[in-house]
Amino acid sequence: MKIVDVETIFADRFLFVRIHTDSGITGLGECGTGGYLEAAEKVVEKKYRKYLMGQDPLRIEHHWQYMYRWSHFRGAAIMGAISAIDIALWDIAGKHFDIPVYQL
Repeated sequence: MKIVDVETIFADRFLFVRIHTDSGITGLGECGTGGYLEAAEKVVEKKYRKYLMGQDPLRIEHHWQYMYRWSHFRGAAIMGAISAIDIALWDIAGKHFDIPVYQL
């Protein structure tokens, strides 16, 4: 299974990240940055999307570490973007293994 698309979705005052896989499974995660949603969206679109394309979505901890450590700056927009991606990847894992995320 590989990641084929990463999209951002604005809904009112919320930012969501949806990750699509080549097997048809999608994961949805929410960005919790409050007033920095536009900045978090750009981080997802301009930096993390390039990295995630073609990657195995089940290597969640590896992806989290890579995204967290790629830069010395770790402000609210960066952490919000990572958070949304992380949640979406766990959502994919839960659907892939057919168990609730809390049991992972």
